[in-house]
Amino acid sequence: MILKFTFTLSFFILLFTSCEVINPDEKVPSFIHIDHISLDVKTGQGTDSSDIADAWIYINNVLIGAYQLPTTIPILKEGVQDIEIRSGVIINGIAATRSINPFYSYQTKSIDLIPDSIVSVNVKTDYNPLVKFVWNTIGQEGFEEGGISIDSVKGSTSKMIKTKTEVYEGDASGHIHLDKDHSIFIGQSTNKYILPKGGKAVVLEINCKNVSNHFAIGMFVEEAGGKVIIANHLIVNPSLEWKKLYVNFTELVSNYPQAINYRVFFTAELESSNTTADIYLDNIKLLHF
Repeated sequence: MILKFTFTLSFFILLFTSCEVINPDEKVPSFIHIDHISLDVKTGQGTDSSDIADAWIYINNVLIGAYQLPTTIPILKEGVQDIEIRSGVIINGIAATRSINPFYSYQTKSIDLIPDSIVSVNVKTDYNPLVKFVWNTIGQEGFEEGGISIDSVKGSTSKMIKTKTEVYEGDASGHIHLDKDHSIFIGQSTNKYILPKGGKAVVLEINCKNVSNHFAIGMFVEEAGGKVIIANHLIVNPSLEWKKLYVNFTELVSNYPQAINYRVFFTAELESSNTTADIYLDNIKLLHF
């Protein structure tokens, strides 16, 4: 009996010791909370409208993770840490396609992390100073003053006008009305743009509202000799509310190495389920480095 008891006691001592080795004390994380990331703009950069969906968190240039906002983020560090926050957006309006927006500056915050405590962090970003705003003329992209910088082309039976009855912000927006006598809209940017190729980022920002009818966004690509290629890119689903789109033209532009210039186009056709349809555009920006 004594031998049996000694063996049993020794077994449990060994088992307990083994568990401590296999399951050492877990480190208690610290937490940071980010409610949203806002955009600060300077003169000539247009609207501060943004839809920053995610915070990409880096410490010592190592990605900790990408987090959908608002979020509370666990970090296995304590004490003062330099935390870099990069702003992420939804590309082409597709929720599954998310990316860091390279045009927004990265923000670094020195934060005193305390285990098992939450630190709320206010984050505001701005545009990288190297960004070029090639389509962002005051009074045109905002539709408040001057002419509309989108022209109807051959084949279009409707045209864009300015309206003050349905506006995202400011005093006016661009309005496309479709009905049985004006069932097709084809409009292009008034100006032609020389854009960088080789995979350099080219993005169109736009606020839009199209309650019951799809519309499309693409580019007319002009090559030497006047040849124009129609490059369809994105179909925008109907929405009851205004939405912000980040349209990624990077690949499209780079796919035409012989192009000499580009025009952005918008097209819409009255759908069979509608007797009328209305599409509104505001705050157009075409950006690249």
